Amino acid sequence: MATFKIIIDKRHSPENDKYHVTLRVSNKQEVLYLRLGTLMTIKEYDKFFVKKSFNKEVDEVKTKFEVFIDRAKKILPSIEPFDSSKFRDKFFDKNFNPDNIISEEQKKRGTINYLFQNYIKVKSESKEIGLSSVELINGTLNNIKKFKSGLTYEDITPEFLHSFEHWYIHKNLPEGKKNSLASFGGLCRNIKAVINYHRKKKIIPLTYEYPFNDYKIPNFVPPKRVISNVEIQKILDCEVFDNVMEEYARDIWEMLYRLNGINFVDLLKLRWDNIEGNRFVFYRHKTLKTRRNNIRPIEVVINPKVQKLIDKIGDKESPYVIGQIKQINYTEQYLLERNHKLKGRYNMRLKKLGLRLGLTLSLDISMARDAYANTHKRAGTNPLKISENMNHSDPRTTTLHYLDNFEFESDVDVNDVLL
Repeated sequence: MATFKIIIDKRHSPENDKYHVTLRVSNKQEVLYLRLGTLMTIKEYDKFFVKKSFNKEVDEVKTKFEVFIDRAKKILPSIEPFDSSKFRDKFFDKNFNPDNIISEEQKKRGTINYLFQNYIKVKSESKEIGLSSVELINGTLNNIKKFKSGLTYEDITPEFLHSFEHWYIHKNLPEGKKNSLASFGGLCRNIKAVINYHRKKKIIPLTYEYPFNDYKIPNFVPPKRVISNVEIQKILDCEVFDNVMEEYARDIWEMLYRLNGINFVDLLKLRWDNIEGNRFVFYRHKTLKTRRNNIRPIEVVINPKVQKLIDKIGDKESPYVIGQIKQINYTEQYLLERNHKLKGRYNMRLKKLGLRLGLTLSLDISMARDAYANTHKRAGTNPLKISENMNHSDPRTTTLHYLDNFEFESDVDVNDVLL
């Protein structure tokens, strides 16, 4: 495996106590020395490359010479087997101009587009983020570009973030839709993660004025979407539908409600072989993607009401309970696209159904999770038990985002209290 290191070449006598700054390329038994057109004293070299000091000058010099290492790394795969002479010729080709390379490379590496794409590339390859996170981060980049194009990290200031926030909240959207502070907070957290990563890697110098010291990311908690037990009962009791697809969408909603308020993607993935005895045992998709420790399954008893739903909408010809995944060895991208498409389809039908039933809120797939939590709360289930059933790692998540505000009185059995 080849190694690359910036050194001062002491093989030759110094010129006024200064040595040539050199890129040393070591590949198996061969060592190649490439002079980079700069002279330094030993003291200067130690300051920039040995001692752990952080200031603007050190950052700029290190960034400058990292460009040469990057250039060498890109050339290496094209010369196989390794040949020192060919490598040298390609490194110092006729278009080689260190100042131009440094200037253009630094300029590129400072753009918001490069920083986001580099972050996605590194984190994806290391499996630290999945496709859903990539989609969200790309969405953040696209919003930044729509607001203002051609930005560098230096443009991300507190003033920029305030302007970006105002644009995002008030930008033109289809009638009936609007962006929230909560979703803008998500964009800001993505921007912060990208900046933090590149500051740590010294691509963004530590002298950069960090915008999040002055700009506070909105920590807005959206209003809890709480419907009454009477309204939940209306949904469950409904027997008159515009068409079979509307009825199917309602049945999907009820299945989510009765299976501990699981997310739709988990119902989509639910398999017949997840049945163990008289219960479903499975892991949340989100849990598998985000938690490293303390991963525990969801267990739901298949009571008569759940069994009735399974008999009605279960697909025995498929390995998946509702049969809406059409590939056995599907990719994450396929799952995300399928999840997004089907949720949109069912939400459209549920919204119309909710209007006919006279519900106080717009009915959609995700409301089944809220309904599950609050049915339990109203029946007196201990919030800690509700949190456990919903597979939250922190009970505060359950209270903050799902439960309305009133006291519970006693513990009760798990899903017997559902309507």
